[in-house]
Amino acid sequence: MRDPVRNIWVIQFGMYACIMVIPLAFIAGPIRQIPFFWQLIDCSFGVLGIIPLYTCYKIKKLEELQIKNLSK
Repeated sequence: MRDPVRNIWVIQFGMYACIMVIPLAFIAGPIRQIPFFWQLIDCSFGVLGIIPLYTCYKIKKLEELQIKNLSK
């Protein structure tokens, strides 16, 4: 959350990682013999983790719009 404008690559990487948790849980879950309900709990980490990251990503977009408006 610190300086999302300068560290946008960290936010984007975190969002990709949160998205990739879902297929990983459904692929590796049966291999490791994890019950389906626990696989859903694993997926919830990805879904809940993307919420603050998306908020920071939107801050970046707002910052870009503000810079565009100031330059006009």
